[in-house]
Amino acid sequence: MANYAVEKLGAKTAAIIQDVQQDYSVGLNNYFEKSFKQLTGNDNAIVAKVNYNTGDKDFSSQLTSIKSKNPDVIFAPGNFLESGILVEKARELGITAPILGGDTWEAEEFLNRVKNTKDIYFSTHFDSENPVTEMSTKFMEEYQKAYPDKQVNAFGALGFDTYILALDAITRAGSTDQQAIRDAIAATQNFQGATGMITLDANGDATKTAIIKKVVDGKFAYEGKVEPK
Repeated sequence: MANYAVEKLGAKTAAIIQDVQQDYSVGLNNYFEKSFKQLTGNDNAIVAKVNYNTGDKDFSSQLTSIKSKNPDVIFAPGNFLESGILVEKARELGITAPILGGDTWEAEEFLNRVKNTKDIYFSTHFDSENPVTEMSTKFMEEYQKAYPDKQVNAFGALGFDTYILALDAITRAGSTDQQAIRDAIAATQNFQGATGMITLDANGDATKTAIIKKVVDGKFAYEGKVEPK
């Protein structure tokens, strides 16, 4: 999202809002902060960083503080419930900066909370109308055969990739030994999955294409993609 904020939205400054009780939120914010500073070449590019706790429903204080800093973008990944309330409150307070989030926003519960949907973006793993690999297309075809009445989504694609990557690791390990399989998974490089070409880094995190979606007329819409650097 830092790449998207700088390269597509032209952002030079950003504010961060994090749920300090969620490793997901804190982790993504740490990555965003580091990358955003590097991309802008400015150690002071993060003009505000505020916290909240899971279950909070009033974000007036945090958002008022951020509004006074006038950031180009706001990065606020968190659970869909709190995030939906936060985003809607930001717009009520007159904050017009694009607000960016993570894949947990891809939920109906988030959409139900947000009425003013202008410039709301988030990263996710998959878009059914924009395949990123040949495996993306194959997955969609097989999914639709098996579940003709269901809409394929990112969670299904992630489950598929988990399964086929594990099978590939077992094959590469040539063994069912747990340690051997673990080592094979850790060594994964350029594995073609439905969600992109997957490489696992030293921390076990997947480096692959990020799909960017936005909220349009109460629905999620494909905005673009960002390739890893």
